[in-house]
Amino acid sequence: MFNQVKKVEILLFTKHLGIMVKAGVPLVKALTNLAGDTKNSYFAKVIIGITQSVEAGHSLASSFAQYPKLFDSIYTSLVTIGEESGHLDVTLTELASQLSKLHALRRKVQAAMLYPGLVVGTMFVIGIGLSIFVLPKLVDFFAAFDQKLPLSTQILLWFANLMKNSGILIAILLILSIAIFNLLIRWAPVKRYTDRWLFKLPLLGNFFRDSQMASISRNLSILLNSGVPLSKGLNTLITAEANFHLHDSLDQLQASIQKGNKISSTITNNKLTIFPNLFVQMVSVGEETGNLDTMLLYLADYYEDEVEVASKNLTTLLEPILLLAVGLAVGFMALAIIGPIYQITGSIGG
Repeated sequence: MFNQVKKVEILLFTKHLGIMVKAGVPLVKALTNLAGDTKNSYFAKVIIGITQSVEAGHSLASSFAQYPKLFDSIYTSLVTIGEESGHLDVTLTELASQLSKLHALRRKVQAAMLYPGLVVGTMFVIGIGLSIFVLPKLVDFFAAFDQKLPLSTQILLWFANLMKNSGILIAILLILSIAIFNLLIRWAPVKRYTDRWLFKLPLLGNFFRDSQMASISRNLSILLNSGVPLSKGLNTLITAEANFHLHDSLDQLQASIQKGNKISSTITNNKLTIFPNLFVQMVSVGEETGNLDTMLLYLADYYEDEVEVASKNLTTLLEPILLLAVGLAVGFMALAIIGPIYQITGSIGG
């Protein structure tokens, strides 16, 4: 849980290693220096392990492959190509550049999710606080007066009474439910369903799909441009892909490519709807002209721009919906609490 290495740390490590190798620093010395400069103690141990593996005579790529959670199949494949071609410094520099672009893409996705996440999270925390510390006191307060209360207040008092008698138990059950849910959605049979459903979400479905298309297009373009055969490149993507729906679609593509079929015709014939029409059309042009890597790079840039625009539009679109939800919640609380208080004070004054 605590042995985590951020993507940006992998990016900076790759960039610095490429610069050192280009400057003529021996690989073992470069790795040793980076291990000493790394603030993340776990990542420093990983780099030391890689250094020891290289010293033992193993290739840099195979040394990276010992840590698949940090260096995926795409990363190790490109490093292998760099070592075999004798241009490791160029490969590492290009890899760092591409990792930077993928990191920027992830930041855009995270930024789009930040605002609604904060609003919903704040509402949840405030709701729990009111339910445990405020609403139970209202039960005793309103019970002291023999007044007929509005329906909204009766509903609120029913909930307050429930929290007063079983609030701690409900809170524990809620926390356990969230924990179980998080475990459940990681279970393969469930994840296979949720990964497909993710792309069908209103407002968010196309956003997630575009971000995935940008990542797939850029990674496959890099592999092809480095001289990796298409079938092997797709297999590398399959190994690195965590989304089951995309994994299955890429698996079908790779199996069809091995039989001599084209990507565009396979997507159309197998009805792989995860891939948008534009993707199919541009890939078809790339296959016909022999410039598939160039077309994929264009698609990567295009979908990254789409994600950036969508992230801004998403925040603009969700803001009034969230504000309306907050307003309704506040209005209901005000109506349920303040209304009866005016009614009680009025009867006392009368």
